[in-house]
This record gives sequence, structure tokens and C-alpha cells, in this order.
Amino acid sequence: MREKYQTQAIVNSSHDGIVVVDQEGHILLTNQNAKNTLGLQGRVIGNKISELIPNSDMLRVLHTGKKEIGDFAKIHDKQIVINRLPVVVNNNVVGAVSNFKEITDIQKLEMKIRKILQPSGLEAKYRLDDIVGTSSGIVEAKENAKLFASTDSTVLITGESGTGKELFAQGIHIESNRAVGPFVAVNCAAFPDSLLESELFGYEEGSFTGASRGGKQGLFELAHGGTLFLDEIGEIPLRIQALLLRVLQEKSIRRIGGKRTIPVDVRIIAATNRNLEEEIEKKQFRTDLFYRINVLSLELPPLRARIQDIPLLVQSIIQQFNVEGKKEIELVEESLLKLFQSYHWPGNIRELKNMIERIIVLSKGRHLTIDNASFLSKKIQHNKQKEIVNGTNIEEKEKELIVETLNKYNNKTIAARQLGIDRSTLWRKIKKYNL
Repeated sequence: MREKYQTQAIVNSSHDGIVVVDQEGHILLTNQNAKNTLGLQGRVIGNKISELIPNSDMLRVLHTGKKEIGDFAKIHDKQIVINRLPVVVNNNVVGAVSNFKEITDIQKLEMKIRKILQPSGLEAKYRLDDIVGTSSGIVEAKENAKLFASTDSTVLITGESGTGKELFAQGIHIESNRAVGPFVAVNCAAFPDSLLESELFGYEEGSFTGASRGGKQGLFELAHGGTLFLDEIGEIPLRIQALLLRVLQEKSIRRIGGKRTIPVDVRIIAATNRNLEEEIEKKQFRTDLFYRINVLSLELPPLRARIQDIPLLVQSIIQQFNVEGKKEIELVEESLLKLFQSYHWPGNIRELKNMIERIIVLSKGRHLTIDNASFLSKKIQHNKQKEIVNGTNIEEKEKELIVETLNKYNNKTIAARQLGIDRSTLWRKIKKYNL
């Protein structure tokens, strides 16, 4: 009797549902997890399994004596994975054991395992609140990004190089329900065609010369349960675009040289500095893929359209350098900030960061002055002379930018926001340039 209670206690401690039947199909042993999953109530010991669970496949195992591993079934709207094994004594089948688990429990366990085994670096570091700026264009972008984080739809982030597209992608991931999963980023422009395919989808052992022993997981597999950030998606060749489209449609991948399909649960955030609609017209980008990735779109303003953010950005970048211990900077001269605001920053925030690092290295003290940035002053002066030679000036460029933005959005409020100015300022400039 004591042994019977011990056996029952062991079975009850299992997280799996367990059912044991004799050779006639009568239930000998079960646990509460099994009863909960199967929707059984009251005493079930001694009842026939076929009476409680019609069409139970345990009877087949009793008949064939063959184990059945990893079978799928749907019971009371629950998807479960079942293992059924015969109990054999002296070559005779005297019963059967079934253990099972809800698929949702397996998925949670898989996520936990992937998190533990996840290679370092596959995680997002920046939140949306870490993105610096108070200009209307950047504030609107952050507000939209927070809305996008609450969904699982694909996002296309557009903007010039250096505008912070990956920061927004990381922020969206961290504020989404996939935050516990991996964040995998890949620059699609950094790989040749053949290598990009193997990076994205992985490969099986022996699939090509130089393939690693045992094969390799692709980035889609590494990003399972999380987010895959495809930077510079406009650089992907058409052949790879077709493969990518198929993965987005079927939510599964097939490794190079492989025969089996591998389900993947991945959210896609893509980014580009190209105009993909123009690429479609030039037949360099697939229309169907564009609509797949452009469910939600986020356009980031260039730094020249948010010059009011430059002092905040400079302060943030310097704080980062101070934390890293490279140099302790206490003050940035106002004239230097004004010089920064007079430059057009074709490389955007990335160029600003590089410029500040250069100035810090050249400075001898803890104050950054305009004298440390003589090279930038010369660069700005050279650009002005070049504009004069070419018959252009800053006002003409400003006028061109305003006209381009107004034509693009056909809405003065939105245009002002994208230009990083308020509506009244835009009206003044429209009047000034007779637009």
C-alpha cells in the first residue's frame, strides 16, 4: 500500500499529464495535470480509457506494442503533444503509458531554453525613451514607434544613413511582447548574394564546399520568438527577395541543402535609405515583398531637419564618452553648438558623433571650443564657396527642401513636422519665398 502511495505521489509531481492503463484499457494510474488537460472530473481509476476519451489511440499501442512519440492531438480546444509507450513484461504487452503536455507549455520552455543558449549580442540595448530629441519630427516618430510596438505587424523604417533606424528597431522590440526573445540585426548590404542566403536561412552539413560540420542555424532560426531587423533591405538581390517573401508568407524556412521545413516565429522590422517605390519601378525590388514589409511605416527625419535637437544630442554623446572614460568633458562652448547647427550633416547623427569624437581628441582641456573645430569651420566655408560657384545658396536650398516636403505630404502641418519647425515658421517661409 505504501508503494502505491509513493507511486501516486511521484506521478502527481510531474508537470506532464500521465495516464497508465492495463492490457484491457482500464485506467490504473493518472495525475491531476492529466485530468485538467483532458477535462476529466471525479474518480477515473478503473474506468475504460475509451469511455472517457473516445477514439483514444492508447488502444492501438496495446494492440501493436509499438511506441508512438511526438503525436499531436486536439482535445477540448487544447493542442497537445503525446507520447504513448507499451508496457512489456516477458515479451507480452501488459499495459501502456501515455504522457502529454500542452503545446503552449512546450513553446514557453523552448523560449526559456533559447534565451539561455542565445549567443551573446542577440539582444536590444536601447529603449525608445533613450532616443534623444524634442523636435516635432522625432517626437512623432517615437509616438508612432510606441504604437507599433503593441502589434506584431512588420515595420518598414525609412530615412537617410545615420538617422538612427536601428535604435528605433531596438526600441520597438524592447517595448513589444517579444522583448524576452532575441533581437537579431543584419546589414543586408554587408554580404554577397550566396553568403546572405546562408546567413538568413542557414545550411545543412555538406550542402556546399566549406560548410561547417553539423550545419548552421540561420538568422531566422536565431531570431525565433523575437525580432529580426533587416537593415538595408533595399540592397537584397531579387533572388533572395523571393526566398524572403516565401518565409514571410509560410512562417517557415528551409536550410540550404535541407529537405525539412523549420517553423519560425519571427517579427520583421526592415530599414532602408532607398526609395523602394522607385526601386520597384526600376524592377530592382519586388512589389509583393514591399507590401509584406510595409504594413507599418516609420520615416525618420534627417538631422538638418531637426537642428534644435543638436545641443541635446551633443550633450548625450559627450555623456557617453565620459562614461566610457575616454575623456572628462565638462563644457561645450555655445559658439561651437551654433557652428554645429549651421552645418548640413549629410551623415546625420553618425557624422555628428564622429565629429564630436574628433574634437574631443583634439581638445587639450575639459572644455570644447570652436577653436577645436577649425576643420569643420573650413569645411562649412568650402561648402558655401562651392554653393556660390554653383549658383546656389543656403536660402535656395531651404526653399527647395520646403517645396519638396510640401509636394510630398500635401499638408502644411505634416510638412512643418517633418522639417522640424512649427506651422507658423513654415507659413513665414512660404511667404518669404512666395510659394
